Amino acid sequence: MLALSRAHEGVPTTPSGWELARALSPRPRIRVADRLADGEVLNAYSRDVSVFAEQPQSPWAMYLATETGDYRFLCFDLDASRGNTVYDAGKLTLWLNELGIDHVLTKSGPSGGRHVWLALEEEASAETVRELAQLAAQLLPSLDPTPLTNPRTGCVRPPGSPHRYGDSSRPAGPLDALLDPSVTPDQMRELRAFLIDTGAEELAPVTSLTKGMVVDAGGHPHITGTKRPLSSRVRLVLDTPPIDDASLSLATVLAGCANARWTLADVRELVDDAPAFEHVRSQRHKHGHRIPRTPQGRERALVSAWRHAVTYVAANPSTGDGTDDGFLTRCAATVEAVDAAQARANAMPGLWGGDRASSRSRVRTGTHSTRAVLDALCLYMAQAAQLTVEADVRRISADTGYGRTTVHEALRRLATPTDEASPESAWIVRVGTPEGAHAQRYRLSQKFSTGAGVGNRTQVRARPADHSPLQARTQHIAWLAKNLQALAHDTFAAPRSLGRTAGLVYKHVDEGSVLTVEELTRSTGLDALRTRQALRALHLHGLLSRTDHGWTREEGSSVDVVAQTLNVAGHLEARRARYADERHCWAWWQAEVQWMSRRGKRRRRRRSPTAAQLLSVSDRPDYPRYPRSEGRGDHRAALALVRAGTVNAPALRAA
Repeated sequence: MLALSRAHEGVPTTPSGWELARALSPRPRIRVADRLADGEVLNAYSRDVSVFAEQPQSPWAMYLATETGDYRFLCFDLDASRGNTVYDAGKLTLWLNELGIDHVLTKSGPSGGRHVWLALEEEASAETVRELAQLAAQLLPSLDPTPLTNPRTGCVRPPGSPHRYGDSSRPAGPLDALLDPSVTPDQMRELRAFLIDTGAEELAPVTSLTKGMVVDAGGHPHITGTKRPLSSRVRLVLDTPPIDDASLSLATVLAGCANARWTLADVRELVDDAPAFEHVRSQRHKHGHRIPRTPQGRERALVSAWRHAVTYVAANPSTGDGTDDGFLTRCAATVEAVDAAQARANAMPGLWGGDRASSRSRVRTGTHSTRAVLDALCLYMAQAAQLTVEADVRRISADTGYGRTTVHEALRRLATPTDEASPESAWIVRVGTPEGAHAQRYRLSQKFSTGAGVGNRTQVRARPADHSPLQARTQHIAWLAKNLQALAHDTFAAPRSLGRTAGLVYKHVDEGSVLTVEELTRSTGLDALRTRQALRALHLHGLLSRTDHGWTREEGSSVDVVAQTLNVAGHLEARRARYADERHCWAWWQAEVQWMSRRGKRRRRRRSPTAAQLLSVSDRPDYPRYPRSEGRGDHRAALALVRAGTVNAPALRAA
C-alpha cells in the first residue's frame, strides 16, 4: 500500500498502485508490459487497458499527457544504465526544493533507477515540456528525456507499479503532491531559467524540416523527388538475412529507400517478407534468440527507424543516384584481407605482449595497444570497404583509448617488416606520404590479400566461408567496434582507473557468457595471476560476478557509473576535444601554407595587432589569417583561438 498524509476525494487512504494509477491517469487507458508465454515480462509496452479494468498481472505505465498532447505530469526518468541516478536525483530534488516546487521521488525498482514526479496545476504544451527536458538532460546524465519529448506515447511506471525484475516503484515519502497538482506555469518558467543559469544551453528553435524533406498525408517524412528502383547494393542487403545486428541491416535498407525517394507506404510492402526487416518483425530475447513483436510494436519500430533514416539522408544528401557497381568487388577483397589479418592475429596472442615478455622483447613484438591499433585500422577498412585508408594518430587514439604517443609507436611496430628485404612482411604498409591536411594512408600487407598464401593457411577463417561479403563486412564492423568500445572507456583508460588489464578481461566477458579463469587466460594472453587480479577489481566495482561455472557480467552494471565512482569520467572526452582542436589548428595552418604558395594573392599592407582585427581583416575567402609572431606562424596563438571558439571557417569545420 502507498502512503497519503491526508484524505483525497475518490482515493482510498492507503491506495494500491493500481488504484493510484486509476486516480492519476490523464487518459482513460493505461499501457501494460508485454508478457511471453513462459511468463517472462518484456521491457515493451504495446497494449492498453482501461483504467476501470482489473489490476493487470504485468507492470503498467501511465501516460504523462492527455490525448490532445498536453502534459499533466512531468516525470524525470533517471536510468541507471545512463549514469549515477542517486546523484542526479539528489541534484534535481535539491533544485526543486530551492524553487519551492512540490515533487515526489520514487525508486523505480531493483535496477537502481529513480523517478522524480511533478503534477501540473495547468496543462503544459508539448513544446514547453520538450524544451525543459532537453535542458535538464544536459545537466543530468542519467536522464532519459523520451517520455517528456513524445506526448503521444510517453509514459512512465507510476508509484506502486511492479517492476519486471521484482519489487515495485516505491516513493520516498507521501504522494499528496501527485494527487493535489500544484506546479504553476510560473514555476515551470522559473525551473527553465534555473536550468539555464546552472549551465544548460538554450537550443536553437526548429522552424522547418531539413531541406529536401516533406511530410505525407499521414504525417510521415520522405525525401522529395521521383521514386526510382533501389540500387544493387541496397537490394543485396534487403535480400540478405542479418547475422548479428538486425537493426544495422534495417537502417542500411531504409537509408537506401529514402535516398531512392520512397515513402513509408512503399516501405510497408517489404516488411512482411524481406529478410532485412527482421528487426521490425521481431526483437532480441535476453537469451539471444528473437521473439515476434506485436502489431503495435512493429509499427512503432518501423515508423521510428524510417524517421531516423529520412532525417539522416536529408542531412547527408547523395550526389549520385545511389549506385556503386564496384562496391561488391571492393567489399569482397577488403573482407578477405581483414579476415586473414584477424585470423593470424588471433592465432598469435603472445605476439601482443600478453605473455609478460621482457621490455626488450616487447619492443621487438608488440603489446595489447599494438593489437588495438591493428583492430582500429581493420575497422576503418571494413567500414569504407577499401583496402587503403587514411588514419591519423589522434583519430586512432579516440577509437582505442590509447594516447597518441602509444598509437604512434604501435603504428611503427605494425609497419616494421620482419624481413628487411621484404616490406610486405610487415602487418601494414604505409602508402605515399601525408600531404597538407591529409593524414598518412595505410593498407594491410599483400600477404593478407585475396589469393596470397591461400594454400599455406594453418588457421581457420574468422568467418564461415558461405557468408556473403556483405554479411561478413557487417560482422567484422560489429565485432571490431564492440572490442574497441570496451577499451576506449574512462573506467579502463584514464589515470587512476581500473586499468588496461581490467579492460582487456572485461572485453572478453561478453554479455550472457560465463568464462572460467583458464578460458580468460587463453583468450586474453594474460597469465593467471594478472587475470585473477583483474577479476577481483571488476567484481569489487560490480561489473562482473562469480557463479558456480565461472565469471559473467553483472546484470544492470554500468561502466559509466564506475567511472563516476572513480572520479575519472570525462577524461577521454577531454582528450578527444583537445585532439580535435589540434587537428583544426593543423588544417588551418595547411590552408595558410597553401595560400602562401598561391600566385596573384593580395597581400596585406599592415599587420593587425589584435585578435579581433586578425579575424575581421582578411583577404582569404574562406578562413581568417593565421596568427604570426616575428614573421613566423604562431601555432600557440592559433591553438588558443581555436580553443576559444573564435575561428569558425569552413575549412576548419570540415577538417
